[in-house]
Amino acid sequence: SISAEYIAPADHGKWKCSELIGKNCIQLRNIGFLEALKWGADVIVSVDDDNIPLHKTYFDDHFHGETFSGIQVTGKNGWVDPGAYLRPTAKHRGFPTQVKHDPAYAAIVGAKVGVSVGMCLLDPDVDAITRIESAPDVQQVSLLAEAGFVVNNKSWTVFNSQNTAILREFVPAWGMIPFVGRYDDIYASLIVQRVMRDRHHHVHFGKPYVFQDRNEHDLIKDLRGEIEGMENVQKLANVLDHTLLANQSVIGDCRQIWRTLSTCDWMPGRSVKAMEAWLDDCEGVL
Repeated sequence: SISAEYIAPADHGKWKCSELIGKNCIQLRNIGFLEALKWGADVIVSVDDDNIPLHKTYFDDHFHGETFSGIQVTGKNGWVDPGAYLRPTAKHRGFPTQVKHDPAYAAIVGAKVGVSVGMCLLDPDVDAITRIESAPDVQQVSLLAEAGFVVNNKSWTVFNSQNTAILREFVPAWGMIPFVGRYDDIYASLIVQRVMRDRHHHVHFGKPYVFQDRNEHDLIKDLRGEIEGMENVQKLANVLDHTLLANQSVIGDCRQIWRTLSTCDWMPGRSVKAMEAWLDDCEGVL
């Protein structure tokens, strides 16, 4: 049986991060994550209300095993664009504008998966420039995406908070970051990859598929919300690459990351405060 629970805004206040995140914003997805952690979920699946699953096996397809054996993709220049595996290709929102997708492929056996990202068809999550220019209509995925693949955890990729599943232990690293425009989930995807790297976990792309019947957007507003992220996403990756983690706990590593980010002039101070409160909340339920 399936049950659902609606968390009313009046009930958000029990979480320390709620007031710092603000009202009527998508970053309140964090409240749902906290409620799921409190409930005891081993895996949390984050979806958007305009995602339409293609198959009844949707939840089973996200985490069908603890390990993956198949193809590992490495970015020769350090980055892997998951949009390159859609047909037609569609550059994923958040993938650095200055970087070209340049992959290398190899077999991998027994790769531990920490995040499972399902591919999105029809109107996928591309950056505003791409949507304004070409508005891709994706009807298929590549054979590699059909089989599924993992990204080398020494390379960077980007993923969003729709049609994405994450293991319980890594949720503290995946809080949606307020006050950074449309890069709330993109920055979070880099932070969780950094935390998973030292624990030898990977990001998996492939099934389950959804159609996105995209809600109405103001594309110029979207573009304005992406400009700072376009400028800073590689800066964030560089900071994370050069941050040595103590590896005592995921929350401890995340606190260390946010202490470092608090010194970066491009990361808003109120974002740091909100995420510190988020980690306090995570610690309370974990």
